[in-house]
Amino acid sequence: MTERSSTDVLVVGGGPAGCSAAIRLAAMGHQVTVLERSGGESPVARGDLLVPAAVDELVDLGLNLNALGGNAITGSRLWHGGRSVPVRWPDTRSSQSGGAVLRRSDLNAALRKRAVAVGADVRLGARATAPTVERGFVRGASIEYRDGSASEIGCRFLLVADGANSRFGRGLGTHRDRRWPYAISASTYVASERSTDSWIETSLGPSDANGHPVTGHGWVHPVGDGTLNVGVTVLSSYRDVRGVNIVKLLDSFARSVAQRWQFDPAERLVEPVRRRTPVGGSVSPTMGATFLVAGDAAGMANPFNSHGVRAALATGRTAADVLNEALTVGNSTTLQRYPALLDEALGRYHKVGRLTARFLGRPWPLRTALTVGIRSDAAMGAAVRIATNELRDGEAGGAERAYRLAAIIARFAPSW
Repeated sequence: MTERSSTDVLVVGGGPAGCSAAIRLAAMGHQVTVLERSGGESPVARGDLLVPAAVDELVDLGLNLNALGGNAITGSRLWHGGRSVPVRWPDTRSSQSGGAVLRRSDLNAALRKRAVAVGADVRLGARATAPTVERGFVRGASIEYRDGSASEIGCRFLLVADGANSRFGRGLGTHRDRRWPYAISASTYVASERSTDSWIETSLGPSDANGHPVTGHGWVHPVGDGTLNVGVTVLSSYRDVRGVNIVKLLDSFARSVAQRWQFDPAERLVEPVRRRTPVGGSVSPTMGATFLVAGDAAGMANPFNSHGVRAALATGRTAADVLNEALTVGNSTTLQRYPALLDEALGRYHKVGRLTARFLGRPWPLRTALTVGIRSDAAMGAAVRIATNELRDGEAGGAERAYRLAAIIARFAPSW
């Protein structure tokens, strides 16, 4: 495809958020250019789980996960203290999509291929180094390519979607609210004959070096290709987070589940990498006069479990709707709707999540919640619905009642 020197929308980042917006905007007939700094090679291990709502978003974009080799997932087995509670995905959507596990590298490749198919200009190995600013308005970006060449591209609007701790976003003035929690995680791939299992495992409160449960979880996600994605996440609200070595915690967790999942914890297929992800809408601003910020670049990952794909796809969709209107009416003030739309969709949920993370960061509430909760199948089912934001609108189940109570409390709590 011929590279353009100017475009309607320039998207910095070719992951779920950027491609979600690019596919929709290109399908609407707008010129879209996507800059992705990687060359398309497989990245280090990341969380590969797609919750049902994320699958719905992908289906809406025209992707077929079965054709991509995604492993269908029925639900999650929650573990703590030697007890397991199986929880199926809640039936809350009009479609009957289930969850799936698909390598993030394969998902990103499929999204970029779909973006090209509908007319977007996707440039791999292209790193946006700095915004082009004219009279206070972002009008493009400088680009460096892997072969050492450089260029510039102009645009009417720009979408920042280059992932957690976005350098390009910081260059435009975005910043993380340091009072709010973030997630620290590490994961790897291992070979296993249980790779096609239809259930994931979620271990609540994995133990630190002193045997105390941490505010976070471990996971085992069967990828379906002969491998498992094994990882751990700790929230920064955990009181002793500075004493947690996330890679050692991963090693300990892997050893604890290795026999159950039939793998050798010493035979990792890739080296684990420590990552820090802002969660709960902790990055702002999410818009400027001519730019928007989406996905992990906006800190939109789920504050309960640090999952980011669903929020990335959803915020990309919202960004596309706003940008389409701005391009159609020719008025950049339309972009001012974007923060309000994000707050309407996720603001209350994010605040409840942040408050919950603070509460469970203390040893006694965490230990009590885990010990009591794991004894009740109903409590664990409610926890999954809340943690995955799969609440039933207009219903009065245990999850909905607990969430409404938490939302009332959060309304009067400080904004952290």
